[in-house]
Amino acid sequence: MQHSLTPFAQALVSQPGQTRPGKGLMALAGLTLAGLSLVTMRGLLTGNWWFFVMLTWNLFLAFFPLGVVLVLRDLRTAGFLNRWLLLGSLAVWLAFLPNAPYIITDLFHIQHIEPPLLWFDTITLFLFAQTGLLAGLYSTLIVHRIVRPLAGTWPTWGLMLGSQVLSGLGIYLGRFGRWNSWDVLTNPVALTRALARVYQDHLSLKLTLSYGFVLVVVYLAFYWYVEDNRR
Repeated sequence: MQHSLTPFAQALVSQPGQTRPGKGLMALAGLTLAGLSLVTMRGLLTGNWWFFVMLTWNLFLAFFPLGVVLVLRDLRTAGFLNRWLLLGSLAVWLAFLPNAPYIITDLFHIQHIEPPLLWFDTITLFLFAQTGLLAGLYSTLIVHRIVRPLAGTWPTWGLMLGSQVLSGLGIYLGRFGRWNSWDVLTNPVALTRALARVYQDHLSLKLTLSYGFVLVVVYLAFYWYVEDNRR
């Protein structure tokens, strides 16, 4: 007996050339519009647009790695198979990938929210965090499918799971070190020095391993569910 994907899962994982082309982006766009509606409503009712600015910017950064791999996928489909284009695009994707699950840490702001808005802001933060996480999972799945024919099954799995652990480190650097993905280009020396000192902070190891573990498990479940139901 074959399993069937839920409508949302079908939308999320569809690829060009399949039965429902483009539905993945439409699903993510729907989640984004829902989130933007909530923060816009909050801004209009309270006059405080801080949530709107913070969450909108963080969601843009969460979608950036997905945009990179979608362009890469389309270029390769069109016949642009340059190795340096592939490596460069994957490097940019990996540098920005931690921004996708990073929004989960915005839930820390709940401790500063006044009780009258607590229920509203909690669900708003959750929606943005979920959208960012799904965008990251989707981009990782696309990279998995691009790299697997080139590197083989098990090396590709190592790269994909390693990227999730590195995302855990990236979340630590962003939340507690206040580093940004573009510092790789704009401030590489200082970033390298910060990375060399990471081991001195016990929180870095704890956060990297805990977030990395969860992201690995979530990706494994996401991949297994999607790929198993495509057969």
